Order: sequence, then C-alpha cells, then structure tokens
Amino acid sequence: MAKDLSRGEHQLLADRVRGGGGSLPRRLERGLLKRDLGLARLQAARRMLVSLPPGMAAGHGVAHALGEPAFIGLVLGALPAMLTSLLIADNGTGRATARAAVVYAPFTAALYLSMTLHPHRFLGLAALVPVLFAQFYAARFAPWGNDAGAVLFAGYLSGLLLPMPLTEFGPLAAIAAAGLAASIAARLALCRPAPARALARIQRAFLACAADVTRAAADLLDAPDAGAARERALRRLRRRQARLNESALVADGLLAQPGTTGEAERLHRLLFETELVVQAVGRAVRELDDLDPPAGLRARVTAALRSYSAGAAGEEFDERAARDLVGWLDARRASGPAADVRTSSLVHHLAVLLTDLSRTSRTWVDAGRAAPDKGDAAPFQSPVVLSAGHTVLGSGPVAERLLASGGPWRRLRVSPHLRTALQVAVAISIAVPIGDLISGRRFYWAAIGVMIIFTGTNTTHERVRKTWQRALGTVAGGALGVASFELLGAAHPWISLLLVVAGLTVGAYAIASHYTWWVIGLVVALVQLYAFTTDFSSSLILLRLAENMVGALTAVLVGLVLLPVGTRRMIDEAVRGHLSAVRDLVAAVGAHPWRPGDVPLTSASRAVDQALFRLNAVLRPIVRRPTGGSGHLDAETLMTLTTVTGHVREIAAAPPAVPPQAERTLHAVTARMALSLDALIGAFAGETGGVWRRSGEALDRLDQALVHDLDAVALRHRLQVLALADDALAALAERRGMHVVGEEYAAVAPERRLQLASLRSRRRLAEAC
Repeated sequence: MAKDLSRGEHQLLADRVRGGGGSLPRRLERGLLKRDLGLARLQAARRMLVSLPPGMAAGHGVAHALGEPAFIGLVLGALPAMLTSLLIADNGTGRATARAAVVYAPFTAALYLSMTLHPHRFLGLAALVPVLFAQFYAARFAPWGNDAGAVLFAGYLSGLLLPMPLTEFGPLAAIAAAGLAASIAARLALCRPAPARALARIQRAFLACAADVTRAAADLLDAPDAGAARERALRRLRRRQARLNESALVADGLLAQPGTTGEAERLHRLLFETELVVQAVGRAVRELDDLDPPAGLRARVTAALRSYSAGAAGEEFDERAARDLVGWLDARRASGPAADVRTSSLVHHLAVLLTDLSRTSRTWVDAGRAAPDKGDAAPFQSPVVLSAGHTVLGSGPVAERLLASGGPWRRLRVSPHLRTALQVAVAISIAVPIGDLISGRRFYWAAIGVMIIFTGTNTTHERVRKTWQRALGTVAGGALGVASFELLGAAHPWISLLLVVAGLTVGAYAIASHYTWWVIGLVVALVQLYAFTTDFSSSLILLRLAENMVGALTAVLVGLVLLPVGTRRMIDEAVRGHLSAVRDLVAAVGAHPWRPGDVPLTSASRAVDQALFRLNAVLRPIVRRPTGGSGHLDAETLMTLTTVTGHVREIAAAPPAVPPQAERTLHAVTARMALSLDALIGAFAGETGGVWRRSGEALDRLDQALVHDLDAVALRHRLQVLALADDALAALAERRGMHVVGEEYAAVAPERRLQLASLRSRRRLAEAC
C-alpha cells in the first residue's frame, strides 16, 4: 500500500505537476514533459550521444590495428551505432540488446554483396532496386524485419561507395562488429531501459496537461465577450484538450507494455477517470461560455479553475468552490429571476466535476506511487498502438486497414507492405539513372531521397511535406556546415568529430517531431566528413539538394500514379474506423449489465479515442479550408465525431449496475443503435438506402421510468449521454444522405439534464459533509 502523503508532500506534488510554483528547473521540467511525453525524444538523443562516440572510437581503433584508413573506421564504427540508436527503443534490456546484435548479420551481408558488385557499376546500381524492395517489404515483419531492412540498405550503400576490394571485406566486417559491440555496451551501461520511470514521467506530464486544460478554460471565461482574443482562447483550450488526450493515449499504451508496472489495469482505469473529469470540465466551460453567463458566475468558475491549475492550497477535497456555485444559483432564484435551464444545468454539472477534479488527480498519483515497479508481462491489452519512442500512430494504420481490405485493387491482392515496396522499386529505377546523370559520384543521394520520403509516410500530403522539410533542412544545415568548415577547415579533427556527434544528437531528439531539424543536424555532421574526404565546396550542398529533390519528387509522383490511395478513400476509411469503434462500445454496453470497474468498456472507449486521433491525422491538411466544399463537410464530420467521442467517455466511465427491469430495454436500444451505426458505416463505404433509427425517445422513456429510483442516478446520466450521442450521429447520418426516423432527443434534453444535474450535485455535496 502507498503511504499517505503529508500536506507538505501534497504541496510539493502540486508545484511539480501543475502550473504554479516550483523552482525554475521544475518549471522547465514541466514544460519539457508536456512537449516530449515520457521524454521519449530526449531518450533518443541520449542513446545517440551515448552510443556514437564509443562506436566511432572502437571502429577507429580496430581500423588502426588492421591497417585500414581512419576515416573508414570512423564511418563503419558510427553507422551501426547511429542506426540502432534511432531504430531500437525497447523497454526490455534483453530484447533491446538482442535486436541491436541481430542487425549485424543483414548489415554485413549487404556489405559483402555491394563489395562484390562494386567493380560492375551497372549491376551495382541495378541491385539497389531489390535491396530497397526488400527493405520496405521486410517492414511487415516488424520489429525484427524493420531493423533488418533499414541496415540492409545502409550496409549495401557503404560497400558500394567505399573504394575497397572484396579482399578487404574481413577487416571492414570486423570494424563494424567492433563499433556495434561498443555501442551496445555503452547503452547497457548508461541507457538501460527503465519503463517504470517512463511511466512516472508520463504521469507527471499528464497531470501538467490537465492543469493546462483548466487554466485555458479559465482564460476562456476571462476573455472578452467577442473578438480575436476570445477565438484565440477557444482555440487554445481545444488544443490543450487534444494534447491531454494524446498524453492519456500514450500513457495507456505504455501501461500495456511488458515490465512497466504490476498494477497496469487499475492505473488504466484511474487514468481514464481522471481524463474524463478534466475533459468534461473543458467541454462544460466551452458550453457555458457560449451562453454568456453573468459576471458573478464567470468569476466563481474562473476562481475555482485557477485554484486547481495553480495547486494553491494543496487541499485534498475542497468542495467550497462547488458549494459556492450551487449557492449562487439558489441566491439568484431567491432574489430575482432564476437562471435559464441550460445555465442552471451547467452550473450543477460543474459543481459535480469540481468535486471530482482534485480527487481523481490525487487518486491517480497515489496509485502510481503504490504500484510495483515491474510486471512480469503485459497485464491487460490496450487498444492504443504506439510506435517507437512512445508516440501514437497516426495515418499509418488507416492506410494499412484500407489496403488490407483490398483497396482499389482487390483483384491484385496487393498488401500494404507490398504496395510500398513496389512503389519504392519503381521510384528507384527512375531516380537513380537521373541522379547518375547529374553526378556519377553522388547518385546515391537520389536513392536516399526516395527511401526517406517513403519511410513513415502514407499520404501524398505527408510526402510533399517531408520533401519540403528535407529541402529546407538541407539548405539550413548546409549553411551551418559551410560556416563551420570556413571556420575550422580540416585542421581541427577533434572539434569536427564533436560537431558530428552534436549534430546527430540534436537530430535524434528532433526526428520524431521536427524532421527539418534532423536533416539540419545530419547535414552539419556530413559536411564535417566531406571536409576530410573530398575537395569540399559550397556547391556540394547544392548538388546534394538537387539529387535529394530528384529522389523525393520521384517518390511523390510514383506514389500518385502507381497503386495510389485517394485522399477521399483515406478519410472515409478513418471515419469508418471511428464509427466501428463506437459501434463496438455501444454493443458492449448492451451485451451485459454494466459492472463497476468494467475494464472492457474503458478499453473500448480508448479505441474510440485512438480512432479519432487517426482521423485527425488524416484530416489535418484538409479541414483548414475556409468554407465550402468537401473540406467544410469534413470539418463538420470531425466536429461531430469529436462530440461523440466525449459522450462515449462518459458512457464508459465507472458503469453502474442496471436494474433487472431495465436490462431488456437497454439491450434493445443498444442493438438498434448498433444496427444504425452499421448502416452509417456502410454509407461512408458508398452504400445507399440506409436508415438511421433514433433511440433517444426510448432512452428518455427508460430515464423517466427510473426518476424515483435514487440508486439509478449514475445510470440515468449515462442514458442521457447515450441519447445525446444518438442525436449527434443521427445528424451525421442525415448529412450523409441517410433517411432518419424518430424523434430528436434535443427537444427534452435541457430539462432532463437540469433535473438530473441538480440531483447529482446536491447528493455529491451532501456526501462530502
């Protein structure tokens, strides 16, 4: 069991995870944690900084012992260290070490092949096609296949470019082995995986993001009634709510990884409940702001929110703010005209949320402190899929799901990985000859351009953006590199090596979020190497830019014409994925009586969250069009599904028991909603004639049948939220051309919400006495 926190410890915790107080280092830590969840990017930079110098030193030492050029020792010692630092971020020490060691085999095999073909230029260039095809097809066997594919290309290119005969393969393989072994040893000594610490960092980042949401909500209420300031405050609140959800998704995915903690299931549930309360506060404040509440009410809500975000007094459960809100309503009713129905309902709702806010945060922190540091295996299955570095996957799974279903070429049976491999092979076949015509010595930059643009991208927009980022990074990195060359020349090799390590370390930190900075760091590092191996001049940077753009633009064009996936198909697939996740949750709600702490429902809700994250990733470049056209319709769809996602969280949270007499009705209603969702999913697949049958009327009848059952308050709240979700989905179905049948719940929703919200807030405050 966790020991109770003293008042002083609570104050320290508040200073650390909330917006106010704390020393400058603490404030800097909070800012870094919020921008780099779990410090995954910082860990990537640390791996690079720890691995690269030992790899280079070991390679240089072995090269010197074997009589090989020092430059070759540095490059072949550094290359495996750099690749494994970027590729491998496992939680388990043994698994991370095994993955790093295994890459030696494909690296040296590719090195041997390229050294064999080096005297035969045409064959050497032609072999780039199957090598890159193998790299991208091997990604289907991730993570091992992905590791092997990445080093396969690097090893082949190394042998193709080094002016060494095949008889030198043994020494070169020994240099690579020494560099890899040294980097593995350095990581074992200084970068051992610590998943429990990563979880603690995620926990602090999550609570800091929660405080940001409440602070942004207070800023919205403080903003002028109209104008640009209010719009900025509203956008800031929405951004911070999205960031909070992303941090919750990352934490949920991390909890499911082996070795993180022994109480992941409980932490998963508490994480869900904490986010639910904070997100509900944000939505309630946005709705309240739309109603233009009286100044006195604004001031009371703002003060309560700022008190939480600042962690002012460190009190455990301070219900004074909630009581003040309810008291304001009572005083308003006694002294003059009562507040309108919607305002009264929101005030009672906020009173409930404020009583839950500090309580859920405290419980989440206490549970994390009490959890064992380790778990033997993944204790539960999270629907959240994380990529290396603990980031939520975006558009990739959407494209894979679309292609796995057959996509536009069902008869060809093209899998997602085969499609990308074929596109890469064709692009390489075009780009390398053009690159060879531009510069016979630097053709490989065109090949690298193709490989880079296809790596980690799924849509044309992503590839064009990456092309632009690569061009900008090459120019900026070239300028910095040329400046360093003019300053240092080739007279200070140790300073140049420090710049290589610094450039790649900064790049490793930025590669997952700001690709341009990775390119800048890489080009700065490469310029240092060019200074010792070629007659370097600034024109070499322009040549690199030209070759890279040949490869990048070829990749974009091939992706557009060979086995393309249209943007509209991607959007519709992402919407179908979200609606399918909602349908699964609705079906789970009616499949059995709700039980307190029902993990499958919270997991189903997390699947809806992840589906919305992916839809945002696909729509991000599209919905910013001002008005009209498909972009406007897509923006409306996104807003609707965002609203539905918020309702789904409330449906899944701490499900109450269902009275026996209500079970049959609830099952029938959720079955009807699931059928309507199936029809809506079909509409986004091009089917016509679908019908949405509203369930709000049936849910309202069940809600009113329970009005005198004081034990059914939580159930009634979830029935009302389910009816609101039904209304939102019915509106989406109507916009999609479906026939909608039944009465809208919105007509009675305000009165029902006020009736229940008043009962909930007064009961909650009475329980706290």
